[in-house]
Amino acid sequence: MTPLVFTLVLTSASLHVLWNALVKASKQDKASFAWLTSVAQMVMLLPVFLVARLWWPGPICGQLWALAALSGLLEGTYLILLFEAYRRTDLSVVYPLSRGIAPMVAMCAGTWLVGDSLAFWPAVAVVTITVGVFGVSLSTRQARMESRHLEGILLAAATGGMIAGYHIVDRQAMKLTPSPNRLEYLYLLHLFMAVVVTFWMCISKKRRRSMLTAWTSDWRGVLIVSLLLPTSYFMILLALSYSNVTYVTAGRNVGILISTAVGAMLLREKATGPRLIGILLIACGVVALVWLRGH
Repeated sequence: MTPLVFTLVLTSASLHVLWNALVKASKQDKASFAWLTSVAQMVMLLPVFLVARLWWPGPICGQLWALAALSGLLEGTYLILLFEAYRRTDLSVVYPLSRGIAPMVAMCAGTWLVGDSLAFWPAVAVVTITVGVFGVSLSTRQARMESRHLEGILLAAATGGMIAGYHIVDRQAMKLTPSPNRLEYLYLLHLFMAVVVTFWMCISKKRRRSMLTAWTSDWRGVLIVSLLLPTSYFMILLALSYSNVTYVTAGRNVGILISTAVGAMLLREKATGPRLIGILLIACGVVALVWLRGH
C-alpha cells in the first residue's frame, strides 16, 4: 500500500467511523434513517453527476452500468444489515467484526475475480489484521450474550460479506478501459443503492409508515451522514484505482482503532484488555502493509 493510498484510506476511515458513530448514537428509527440517508445521498450527488457529464462527457458503457447496479445492490444490502446490527449491539462490536471479515473474503476472491494476487508477507499482514479484528469482536463474550446481541453479531458478519463484495465489484469497475469517471460511477452506484433500500422499506407496512420518522426528528443527522458517506467512499474509489483490492479492504481496518476510541470516549463502551491486544495486532498489520509495499 503506497503512502498515497494509505492517506486516502485513513482519511476515508476517519469519515466512515464518524458517520457510523452518528448512526449508532442516533435514537431515531434505524430503518427510516437508512432509507433517508440513501435517498439524500442520491439527491446530493445528482448535481455532481450532471457537472461531470457536462465537463467530461463520454460514453457510459453497459458493463459500467452493470457493475454499478451490482455494487448498488451489495451496498444497499450492506446499509440495511449495518443499521439493523446497530439496533442490536455496540459500535465497537459491529464495526470491527464487519470490517474484519471483509479482507479475508476479498483476499480469497480477489485473485480469482479481479486478478489481485498477494505475495506471502502482505498476505500474512492481512491475516494478522483479521486475527486482531476477531480478537476485538470476541472480547465481547464476557459481556451480555442475549439473543439480541447475538443477532447483532450475525448481522455484522453478513455485513462484512457485503463489504468484500462491493469492494471487488468497484475494483473491477475502476480497472475498465477506458477508465471511468469516478464521480459518475459514484452517483450510479448510489442511485441503485437507493432503489434497493427503497424497495426494502416498501415491502413492510410498518417500515412504510415510519419512512419519514428520522427526518422529522433528526434531519441534521440525516444530512450529515448523507454527506460523509459518499465523501468517504469516493476516496476508496480513488484508492481502488491505484491499489490491490485486499490492501484497500484490509487497510480500512485502521478505522477500528478510531471506532474503539470513539466508542470509549463518546458512547461509553468499554475497551477491555483482549480488545486492546486485538487493536495492537490490527495496527501492526496495517503498518506492515504500508511498509511492505514500499520495499
